[in-house]
Amino acid sequence: MARIWTRPVTFALGQMLHVGPLQIVALSECTIAANHGKGTIFVAGRKRPVAVLIRHGKTLTAFGPEGLPMKPEHVEKLCPGAWRTALEAR
Repeated sequence: MARIWTRPVTFALGQMLHVGPLQIVALSECTIAANHGKGTIFVAGRKRPVAVLIRHGKTLTAFGPEGLPMKPEHVEKLCPGAWRTALEAR
């Protein structure tokens, strides 16, 4: 039986979008898996949003994909530095 390798889950901020006075960025969970068998390699990746961060001026708010508010501490637990990065991004 072929062995499956899975890279640990990582979290990444996407590109900042500018919509009028708002700046919006998604925090996504990223994974990659690889498998091989009979001389063939199979690779698959997955990226799914876990939070949407919206900045208006100096105010930053975060929401989960279901639309519920998220606390800064939860965002930071998923991706240390994400809150500050979203606040400072241009």
